[in-house]
Amino acid sequence: MLGLLSGLWPGAASALQPDKAFHHHLRQEWSIEAGLPQITVAALAQDPTGYLWIGTQAGLARFDGVRFTTFTPENEPGIPGIWIHALHPARDGRLWVGTYKGVAVYDGRRFSVVATRDPRRWPALDARAFAEDRDGRLWVAAGEGVFGLQPDGRLAPLPQAPVPATALVWRPDGLWVGTRGRVLRRSRDGRWDAFPLPDAAAAAAVHRLHAAQGRLWAATATGLYALTPDGRWSEFADAAALRGAPVELLYADRDGNLWAGGDAGLARIRDGRLAEFVPARSHGGIPGARTALEDREGNLWIGSQWAGLIRVTDAWTRRLSAAEGLHEPIVWSVAPDPARARSWVGTNDGIALFEDGRFRLVARGDALPHPHAYNLFAERDRLWIGTRRGAAVIDLDQDGRPGPVRRLPELRALDGVQIHGFVRDGDALWMPTNEGVFRLKDGRTERYAQAEGLDDPRTMFLLRTRAGRILVGSRSGVFEWRDGRFAPFGDGRQRASDVTSLHELPDGRLVVGTLLEHTWLTDGRRWLRLGPEQGLPANSAFFLAEQDGHLWTAGLRGIVRVPLADLDAFARGRIGRVRGEMVLNERGDPRSGQQGYCCNGAGTGKGFVRDGALWLPSRDGVVVLDPRDIVKNAVAPRSAIERVQHGERWVPAHALAGAELPADARDVGFEFTVLSLQDPQSVVLRYRLRGYDRTWRQADPFVRATRYTNLPPGDYVFEVTGANNAGVPALAASLPFAIRPHFHETRAFFALLGLALLALVFAGYRWLLHRHRQQSAVLEALVRQRTQALEEARQRLEDVSRTDPLTGLRNRRYVSDQIATDLAYYDRQLELGVHQDQVIVLALVDIDHFKSINDRYGHRSGDMVLQQFADILTRQVRSGDYVARWGGEEFLLVFRPMDRERLPMIGRRLRDAVARHAFTLADGTTLRITCSIGFAEYPLFRNARMQFNWESLVELADLALYYVKSRGRDGWAAFRPTDRTDLATVLAEMHQDLDGLLADGRLCVLGEIAGHAFGAEQAAQVR
Repeated sequence: MLGLLSGLWPGAASALQPDKAFHHHLRQEWSIEAGLPQITVAALAQDPTGYLWIGTQAGLARFDGVRFTTFTPENEPGIPGIWIHALHPARDGRLWVGTYKGVAVYDGRRFSVVATRDPRRWPALDARAFAEDRDGRLWVAAGEGVFGLQPDGRLAPLPQAPVPATALVWRPDGLWVGTRGRVLRRSRDGRWDAFPLPDAAAAAAVHRLHAAQGRLWAATATGLYALTPDGRWSEFADAAALRGAPVELLYADRDGNLWAGGDAGLARIRDGRLAEFVPARSHGGIPGARTALEDREGNLWIGSQWAGLIRVTDAWTRRLSAAEGLHEPIVWSVAPDPARARSWVGTNDGIALFEDGRFRLVARGDALPHPHAYNLFAERDRLWIGTRRGAAVIDLDQDGRPGPVRRLPELRALDGVQIHGFVRDGDALWMPTNEGVFRLKDGRTERYAQAEGLDDPRTMFLLRTRAGRILVGSRSGVFEWRDGRFAPFGDGRQRASDVTSLHELPDGRLVVGTLLEHTWLTDGRRWLRLGPEQGLPANSAFFLAEQDGHLWTAGLRGIVRVPLADLDAFARGRIGRVRGEMVLNERGDPRSGQQGYCCNGAGTGKGFVRDGALWLPSRDGVVVLDPRDIVKNAVAPRSAIERVQHGERWVPAHALAGAELPADARDVGFEFTVLSLQDPQSVVLRYRLRGYDRTWRQADPFVRATRYTNLPPGDYVFEVTGANNAGVPALAASLPFAIRPHFHETRAFFALLGLALLALVFAGYRWLLHRHRQQSAVLEALVRQRTQALEEARQRLEDVSRTDPLTGLRNRRYVSDQIATDLAYYDRQLELGVHQDQVIVLALVDIDHFKSINDRYGHRSGDMVLQQFADILTRQVRSGDYVARWGGEEFLLVFRPMDRERLPMIGRRLRDAVARHAFTLADGTTLRITCSIGFAEYPLFRNARMQFNWESLVELADLALYYVKSRGRDGWAAFRPTDRTDLATVLAEMHQDLDGLLADGRLCVLGEIAGHAFGAEQAAQVR
């Protein structure tokens, strides 16, 4: 591999934030389906270039964040054994590999087997651990004892070393060796001292040794021990779950944390004390932790016996949810207690109070007018509760203790109304709702709607400005309370609609968030749109706040921030684009901050700022984001050129550096990478072939390869560069090479040709003409041959990237490339009069209770069920339809145009085909399973094509699938609009209140669950 450098990494990032609980950090897992050679990860290392090396029971893997490259004795003879026990990146840049059949070393170009001094006595060491002393000498702990690397490159035994040697660590006072029941130290003068484990661990194997926090630690088969100053081993008692339990993992990160764990869980130790223990079966736990590594970007990698490879990254947020005792993960509203350091939380099922780091349930959903506590407003002595069907209060005593939920008589006017907030205005309380604005004053509640100036009574937000003005955001725009009625805000020429939030800037300008995913900036006269074209990421803003010199926007897509200075400059016309930035996003989009759920609902209780941090509701608890925790990845990544292909051969890049390729090698391919492991999908990769390309080209971060065809002879340099997820430029890599010319492409040939032309003008002319024709034919044939080979290679690569390796079906990428084309073709056909009254149908199919199959019968049986399930679905579709694996146990079927009336037949046919099939498991037994199906039709409205993109159709099918799942499974469902359906907002409303849409007749559902059909009459009336 080109570019392996010696020495330590410059500018390594800090470790995981120590005061943040483990489950708050971001986590991603890789297993065999992602390319890991085997599920058990026993060793980890990072080389100076930045590659992550993973030792498994089925070989050694090199990982660049996207692509696993596996090395085994079959494809790399320099690796003696397939089962990897230990890895060690030495200070000289080499990587040492310990296997059950010997030791290998990798110098950045090739692997080499390291022999012992007496191969007949020790033909193959069972290498378990490595250590490097202060002089750079390498030591190996093996089943046969301890061996040291000699100047001649061979391994020699260390006299009097214990057998077996299972762990190894170097300290200034000598080499420490772990074996059964004891640890030995070999001093620099060659003397051995024994330190036996306590009697309870007299027969226990020492798995790992580590010097950290001023002590020597031993992970053993019967617990974790630390060496006391008087030379005795003391069991670490702080983590009760580790006492007497096998401890396999022992690792110290750069921030002073010592990580210790095994099957029982994972402990984080600071200053010799337990800082946190994460049980393996708890929220965020890791089963079977075996090894750990902190990479140069501050990510913590953990190898597991059962869960493969796990990356834990420092999160910018804290997510307060089930781990903190929240009874219901879906949160609609958060409100700060103005008198105490606590927060009120409205959930999908009642109200909770967050205090002293824990939630406690205050009121269940059945005590409220509706279970959803949709908007909360806390005052010193009272909590106001807005639900989807009315309002209530909880009174607080002088000590802040909450009383029971009460329905005040003066709030009866709001029964059945969805409350979007509460705003205090002196002795009055304003409440925007879906049926107008209500004001409670002097014990009387008054309603203001169309008759009082609101064009559309559906109001979602209310703002009291610093000057005391009352502004309301509604579906038809922004209105102001004047002289006992509402009037359009400003000069009446506003452009905003579907308003979701309002915020007053320090200069008096108004920021207006909308459901249409763009924002307006206005002074009442000029309305300036802010969207992706102006530099602000798309988002439906439910919450707006100022903090840390930025305006923060929280909505359906996540959390966005923009500098306040940019808004001022944009309003004054000094700049045309603002520096908007997505900090947290739901969909995991590249270069859009970190991924995570956020944010829910609409109204005034959708967030607050406390002690500089934003508190926001989400569908997985409360998200707390402190801007001070946003630390960008400042580590410059390295670029690497891995392999080069010319002809049919792939060769390592270093083997081709400076080489001259044969004259026929006109097609050249390259595999390359930019090594940033924190967020690989956000890595920018650029490449060019100097001598051919005039500009840099950008590569897909998931396809780190390119190919050039029909290159002319000459000198070239292939260059790769890029940037990490924070935009820090990468250190470039380059590969010079040349392509030898054919004789007819050389200057000598043309000189001889000129002389011949001078001597034989006419004959030379005829000969040249004939020669030219021959060469043209040869070159054309060569072009056709190379082009065909390229096309075949490209098609193979395309097929691999668009096919699910387990089931052989198309994958999500294929669907995203194909379905938009299918819908566009369908629309063109409709314009030509073809397929009238027919629809394209999407079906999202999910295997019911699939997790229980994996848990009970094992992953192999689960894979067999997925393969048979894919075969069943494939047999149910027509030519032209296609089936894709959407993810996990979900499959997506796309049916070409058909009559709407055929949908029930398809639903029953798919459901029955699965129910009738006896699925064969790995042990030969059979199992009956069921499935749930969600349908979506395109167009959803017969006269409204192209208003729903394909992602919205999949989202609609997913909502239908959830409808079946939540009502018993084993069936199918499809949502259809009614004459009351609002196309522009139907998806958002389905997320907010699906039951309300169905109950109000603004949406109908057709389907069949467990043999019970429903919705046929309503579906027949769909427009």
